[in-house]
Amino acid sequence: MTSQDLGQELAEIRALVVRTNTPEVLTPREAADFLSVTDETLFRWRKDGVGPKYSQPNSRIVRYLRDDLISWMKEYQ
Repeated sequence: MTSQDLGQELAEIRALVVRTNTPEVLTPREAADFLSVTDETLFRWRKDGVGPKYSQPNSRIVRYLRDDLISWMKEYQ
């Protein structure tokens, strides 16, 4: 097994752990990991108004609810 293969396998295991142990309220980075997209994609979706629902209590904080992400994924599978 090469180091690249090992890195890929570790990334897959990490993604599985994130999905199975996801907190109720997620940061944008956690939400992006949960959805298997980049932070930039999630940011673009917010700006374009096409992504999952989110809460922005002030200009610096964005949070996602896990249930909203799951609902959004089911709607757009």
